[in-house]
Order: sequence, then C-alpha cells, then structure tokens
Amino acid sequence: MKTLTILFTLLLTTGAGAQNKYTTFELGPNARFGTVSAINDSGQVLGWWPTNGEAYVISPGDVWTKNIIKTTGNPLSMNNAATIMGIEAPNNAPFYKPWEQPVQEGWERAIAINTAGDLAGIALLAPHRGQQGAFLVDLQAGTETILPFPHDKYPNSWVTVNGRMGLNNLNQIVGSWKNYSTPYSGFFYDGKSKKLNNTFNMPGAIQTWPVSINDNREVVGDWFDANGVGHGFYWNANAGFSDVDVAGDTAMGLIGINNQSAIPGVWGDANTPPKYHYVTIVNGKPTASINVPQSIAGSTVGVAINNVGQVVGEYQTKAGVWRGFVYTPSK
Repeated sequence: MKTLTILFTLLLTTGAGAQNKYTTFELGPNARFGTVSAINDSGQVLGWWPTNGEAYVISPGDVWTKNIIKTTGNPLSMNNAATIMGIEAPNNAPFYKPWEQPVQEGWERAIAINTAGDLAGIALLAPHRGQQGAFLVDLQAGTETILPFPHDKYPNSWVTVNGRMGLNNLNQIVGSWKNYSTPYSGFFYDGKSKKLNNTFNMPGAIQTWPVSINDNREVVGDWFDANGVGHGFYWNANAGFSDVDVAGDTAMGLIGINNQSAIPGVWGDANTPPKYHYVTIVNGKPTASINVPQSIAGSTVGVAINNVGQVVGEYQTKAGVWRGFVYTPSK
C-alpha cells in the first residue's frame, strides 16, 4: 500500500484579495441545506426548491430555468448536455429529461449520468429477499447490463448497493456493495471489456467506498480502518491505491475527481466537536481551502466539481440564510 499524506497549508481565499472567485445565488424561500446537486462543464448548476420540490438549473450569468419538473430531490443528477435525471414527485417515478425536451421514462434508482446520457444505478434483483445489484444503461447501444453481487444463503441472502456511484464517459462504473458476511466492498466495472471486479478495495481497509471515476480511469473514494477512522484513497491502473489524508486530520472524505485530476475533499480537525474543512487537491497537494467569504465558520459545504475545476455547494450567511455558491479557481 502506498501512502500519500498531504501536508496541508491553509490557503485563505477572499473575494477581494485573491484571484479565486466565489459566485453565490439564492436557494429560494425557506432554503435549507442539501438542495444543490451538480455542476456541469458549462457552469450550469442543478438543484431543487425545498418549498415546492421543483428542480432548477442556473446557467452562467444567473439565468434561471425554473419549474423544470417536480422532484423528491434525491437522487438528482445532470450531464454536460444539461440532461437531468432523478425521481419525480409526487408519484416517485424515475425520470430522464433532456434539455428543453419532454420528460421521458427513467430507470429506477439511477444515480449517475455521463455526457452521452448513459446511466448507472442500483438494480432491484430480488426485492423479496432484499437483493440489489448495479446496472449500466448504454443508450447508444440500446443495452442494459445488470451487475449482481455475491450473497449468503437464505435467510441472510440480502445484498445492499451504496447510493454513491461514479460513471465516466468510457462507461466504467465504481461503487460499493455489502452482504450479510461482507462489509462494504468496492467494485469496478468496465463496460467495454464487460469485466466486474467486486473486490476493488484499499489494502488493509475494513470498508472501501469508491465514489468517482474520471475519463483517465482515476478513482477516488473513502476507506475505513480497523478503528473506524475514515480516510480518502486515490487509485490509478499504474500505481494502484494510495492513501489520501491531511496532516493532523481526524477524518477524511473525498467527493469526486475531474479529468484534470483535481479532487475536492473534506477533513475533520482535532477540535471537540471536530470542525470540517473543504479543500481541492491537485497532484497530492491542496490548492485551495473552499470557504465562502462572510459565511458562518464551518458552514461551507462542497458537493461536486466539474472539469473546469469549479466547485459547487452551499453555505450559511451570518444572518442564518442558506445560499448556493460556485467556486472558480484562479487560472
């Protein structure tokens, strides 16, 4: 196992004193945490209004497209063509909606969508026994691939697939699964070779949760040691697995990785209770601390990154109002 421990230097990013830029936006009346979902390479932001459940897309220049579709809010994903997918409300039916086109029937429990509009998600294989798998829908080929996982004998034959999953433009999927006798184990599926590795695990980990894969076949995710402490990991085909931690952290988690190998992550410090800090990491080194100016300390939360390096998320103002933000790194 390779170890990559990050030596962290806090980089303050204020709106006036640095080239890094924060663009903020309202989240609607009665806004609360957890309503921003994604950002694509055009800088369009996807989220939903908590008051009436309507999904929205904000384009650069604060151009809003509202009232797209009523949704339960989770899962809710978008690709670079601004095709969105999620669960419609109030009927709880999955939907798939290309930009400015009518809503189409979706695939149940789809989680991730790539540029071509292909989907990955959780397959319900034997609901009466609680058995789940993963699926890949290739729209261009018109195929759906079901990925089953091992299970124990009845009555302990259930299988659970984690709701965090990554899909790239090569139709490769990463995620995690568990059964009665197996803690969360990572998986890697290659849609071209049709090969599934259901033991894609950080060496020495008790649990491994891959969460994102880019078009360079780089994977990031989380792993837990024997003491239950969370760490991040990075993987590529040449070097294998590497640990990702910030010096002095008490816990570490990674959010995603873009095609420039920039990784947003969150780490906990040694305070009681711990405070959590969001950073971007490039080539094993933190490049910025994500902290919206004039926000309540510790309230800035990053949720996604695009291939431009923009991070989208939410924060709370000093007046106690939740707002969204887009962080754009300096060039």
